[in-house]
Amino acid sequence: MTIERTRSARVISIKIMPVGRLPLSGLLAVVAIWFLGMGAAATLVQPDAVIGFGPPAKMIPAVVWSNGYLLNAGRFTVAARTGPGTVKSLYAAGAWFVWPIIARGCGRG
Repeated sequence: MTIERTRSARVISIKIMPVGRLPLSGLLAVVAIWFLGMGAAATLVQPDAVIGFGPPAKMIPAVVWSNGYLLNAGRFTVAARTGPGTVKSLYAAGAWFVWPIIARGCGRG
């Protein structure tokens, strides 16, 4: 969207970019960088709590096996306090993504 001023300060014309011209490749690149960055942060930083996306039936035993604590489980998510190696065990159990929980107060516990 662009805003152009004309000679008169009272008249503003707004040109909106057509929907077909959205920079889809740029949006996909941003999303890919976000997903990779969050996954790397969970693996390299060893956060206090993580959320894993994948089949809970496989991920819950992986949390327990790695001395983590289950905070919450949903249809495709598992939130857990991490023990040593929880992130790697979640990936080994078939998690699609494992992200750190950044904000305080997320999850229960």
